[in-house]
Amino acid sequence: MSTRLINAILGKIPGMNKWRKDFICHVLHLFLSIRGRHNFENMERYGTYNECSYRQNFEKHFDFARFNQELIDQVCGPVRIAAFDPCYLSKSGKHTPGVGWHWSGSAGKAKWGLEIGGLAVVDVVNNTAMHLQSSLTPDAAWLEEEGLTLLEHYAQLVYFNSDHLAALNVQHLVVDAYFAKHPFISKILEDTHLNVITRLRKDIVLRYRYLGPVSKGKGRPKSFDGTVDAYNPDPRHFTICCEQPGWRLYEGVVHCKAFKRWLKVVLLHETDKDGQVQRVKIFASTDLDLPAYDVFKFYKSRFQIEFLYRDAKGHTGLEHCQSRNEERMDFHHNLSLTAVSVAKAAHWYSLDVQYRKAFSIEDIKAQYFNELLLERFFCVFGSAADPLKNHPGIYHIKNFGVKAAA
Repeated sequence: MSTRLINAILGKIPGMNKWRKDFICHVLHLFLSIRGRHNFENMERYGTYNECSYRQNFEKHFDFARFNQELIDQVCGPVRIAAFDPCYLSKSGKHTPGVGWHWSGSAGKAKWGLEIGGLAVVDVVNNTAMHLQSSLTPDAAWLEEEGLTLLEHYAQLVYFNSDHLAALNVQHLVVDAYFAKHPFISKILEDTHLNVITRLRKDIVLRYRYLGPVSKGKGRPKSFDGTVDAYNPDPRHFTICCEQPGWRLYEGVVHCKAFKRWLKVVLLHETDKDGQVQRVKIFASTDLDLPAYDVFKFYKSRFQIEFLYRDAKGHTGLEHCQSRNEERMDFHHNLSLTAVSVAKAAHWYSLDVQYRKAFSIEDIKAQYFNELLLERFFCVFGSAADPLKNHPGIYHIKNFGVKAAA
């Protein structure tokens, strides 16, 4: 099933010859079949090419963004958002491009290694993320030479892929609280068609719109009427839009002093059994017409990109690149994340909604490894094994070790 899917998408990408298409299809399957490290030596052990061929082909350009755009358009539902998030990759040594001190969210501190800026499209209806494009984060010296801050570099990555997002009818970019800063927000709004959804700091200054009488005297008319207390929102400006046991949502349009613009702000009040507010979270959108519950739901969906990184790190070798060549590294990182998306499209999206279980890349990899081993048996034993290809027991061998098939 995945072979037909991959070949159908590769057929829509211009400028590729048959040999290159066969290699891309082969290596995507290989990343879903390999056990152990996903490096060039292991690819030679499990694959059909030698190590040098893998190295040379990883250095050639492949338009992963276009491939993933076609994949997303084919399988995802109509409600889509973009999610951007950097991902820390462990890496020792001092000579790999981009290596340095980068923030690791799981460790809660900066660690020595690599970082990629990953852009994914989240299918809100099916609550899952599909990879679009990733790029290696350069070191501080390169950024200083180019005159860019780190946030401006991240915004630039989104800008470079904005045409693909527009083709997928994606209108909103969701980022976490780290990106709730004026340089990033303003650049996204100026350079792309996207609106930004994010979470704000609790000490951010939000100001109410002035609703009183207009003075006829000299000077600028009064614009603001006090600051927002997130625990006690003014009912003239905030209304309750959703309430459930344990939490409620308020929505309102207020001015953000840091961003120098009006925002749709959604306050999440988490309450105890007596209805007393225990904790407040502040979500915001630059799209003033977006319903409050959509702001809340879209931000929650952002976390699906973290599961994409988790699956790629644990099962398709996101951190296993054996090269110090920047082109090969970029190919490897995008291939690893794309392999997870292909597996999701071929083996999860293809099922009817009522039959879908939680997506398990571990089970899919077990099936691919069993199929690879069976093909090797058929290849080694030749015609003597041909009668077994249609044996009903083949299904059980292919699903050997698969947890969901038990």
